[in-house]
Amino acid sequence: MATANSTLGLNDKTIASIRDALLIGLAAFGEISHLSDAQEIQVQQVSPVDQDLRAIHSCSTDASARWA
Repeated sequence: MATANSTLGLNDKTIASIRDALLIGLAAFGEISHLSDAQEIQVQQVSPVDQDLRAIHSCSTDASARWA
C-alpha cells in the first residue's frame, strides 16, 4: 500500500516513453483546439459547420488543465 513517503523507481527508458506519450497527447489536444477555433471562426464569419464534421474534445478543458 502506498504511503505519503512512498517512491516509485522508473528507469530511463520508461521515463522517456512516458514523456513521449505526454508530448503526443498534448500535441493532439493542441491540434483539436486549433481545429475547434478555426471551425468557430467559420461559423461566425461564413457558414455553419455540420455537427458531424466538428472536432470533438475527448475531455473538458478543466480536466486537461488538472492533468497537465
